[in-house]
Amino acid sequence: MNYHFFVGNDNGNSEHDLIIDGHLIQQPNVNCRVDELPWSEEQAPESFVKHLQDQLVVTIDSPAARPGMYYVGKFALESGEIIDTIQIGIDSKSDMDLPIINTLAQIAAVAVQKAVEEEKAIPAQIDVEVDMATALPVTQHTDETSAKFERRFTSGMHHVTVHLGVKRVAVNLVFPFVKVVPEATPVIFALQKDAAGNWREGEIFADFTAAYGIDKKFNGSYFKDKRILHVDIGDGSTEYPITEGNKFLRQFIHGSHHGAGYAIEEALQEFNRLIHLPDSPRQFFSDVIKNPKHKYHARALKTLRRPLESQVKQIVQHVKKQLTKARNEIDVICVYGGGSIVMRSVLYPYLKETCDEREIKLLYIPADDAVQLNAAGLDAFVRGKIYEALKGKAEQPA
Repeated sequence: MNYHFFVGNDNGNSEHDLIIDGHLIQQPNVNCRVDELPWSEEQAPESFVKHLQDQLVVTIDSPAARPGMYYVGKFALESGEIIDTIQIGIDSKSDMDLPIINTLAQIAAVAVQKAVEEEKAIPAQIDVEVDMATALPVTQHTDETSAKFERRFTSGMHHVTVHLGVKRVAVNLVFPFVKVVPEATPVIFALQKDAAGNWREGEIFADFTAAYGIDKKFNGSYFKDKRILHVDIGDGSTEYPITEGNKFLRQFIHGSHHGAGYAIEEALQEFNRLIHLPDSPRQFFSDVIKNPKHKYHARALKTLRRPLESQVKQIVQHVKKQLTKARNEIDVICVYGGGSIVMRSVLYPYLKETCDEREIKLLYIPADDAVQLNAAGLDAFVRGKIYEALKGKAEQPA
């Protein structure tokens, strides 16, 4: 069986958000290397397919990563095994195996699901050709690091065995072309157009139009010529690039090692003490914060408030630094990313005051869209004319 997938791949420090063949996948960005399959009794292989992302076990044989068997995402996080994560402020994503392994695993899983859905049977082998756009933090993105990260995907065939209980499916992945861009910059594509390629409209802009009394017919065409200062708040870094229309302004590259993850690391010890655990990973705390119904939610929020304020103040300082550098010639400050959700109640008033003083509009993306905006932007980019032109140029003989 042969497939061709377009993939927009946002390898976050805490969460992995990908749009593969039009399907959004969101998983904790963790894995763990193991020696054997977790299932002893035989379960029907078909029973694994529907929720494959939540019980993903793969064996990787790739020129770009350490070979072995891995639990990936939620299954790794809940396994009780020692998990591998991206160390915020320390690890360089272009050097790590984790983003490679998790990306290969998620693409292979979608290929298996698609094959079973179409053929109503589990295939022995699937071959997939992948066009992919992914990103590195602005602070890590150089010509050298992006080329290195691209090569790790394009340098050969990747063999992924997806385990459906004791049944195996061999998935061979090749990446003829991959483009690595600075994080946050593809979001401009997602702000303007929806997945169908129409001007974006709806709930994502509801607070914005209400705050500024803008016409209800408002849509993404508003941003096509605007100068936007992006504030993309992740776990381990915040990016502050400036775009004009669809152009990324290189003279304003800026990122800082601030984010929700630092606040969580600071709060984690006190949180663990309050819930009588000797230890728990950052991703567990993130899950508790995201779930208001979790029994520990109130305690997590309580321990997070003070460390969060300290991170917010740092982020506001960096925003002001970028505004000064741009002589306040910014139309919109756009805030998104996983970290923006937990920070909203503290950060919004600071930024609104800054924007009002300088006659700039503030677009604070709602929680439902904040995390997946990067993946949506990368997906729009990989399907667009710029990617096509770059790929065509790369394929021409030197």
